Amino acid sequence: MKGRVLSLHLGLGEGLPKPRVEALELVAGFGARGDRHAGRDPDRAVLVAGLPAYEKARRAGIALPFGALGENLLLDLDPHELPPGARLRVGEALLELAQVCTVCKSLSQFDLRLPKLLYGGRGVYARVVEGGWVRVGDPVLVLTPAR
Repeated sequence: MKGRVLSLHLGLGEGLPKPRVEALELVAGFGARGDRHAGRDPDRAVLVAGLPAYEKARRAGIALPFGALGENLLLDLDPHELPPGARLRVGEALLELAQVCTVCKSLSQFDLRLPKLLYGGRGVYARVVEGGWVRVGDPVLVLTPAR
């Protein structure tokens, strides 16, 4: 399965949406350099969201700017369709999907229906296995789960 990076986001301060950037430096075992969540938990180093989450919100009449879900990477594929442990070659980096992101009340600032609407479909946390630069437009190659 192949995809593409649609948007990249770096949370420098508090709140959502995370600001858009053209490139992210991902560091193995750490996360996105400069992101407020980097270095806290290697299994939750970066948040990967898929365009289907934004499309679901739009169909419900909720227009969201990219970065509103708190994602670092927005892809044109749905990470929820991949098994835990699936690896993604994204630009120079290698990510491994670790766990589904919980929906928090911070999404309510956009619409009170959003946390319930995106329950189990907001995004997937990934660990950074190999660091490197990721840029908007980079290809995404889905690899088999690690053994």
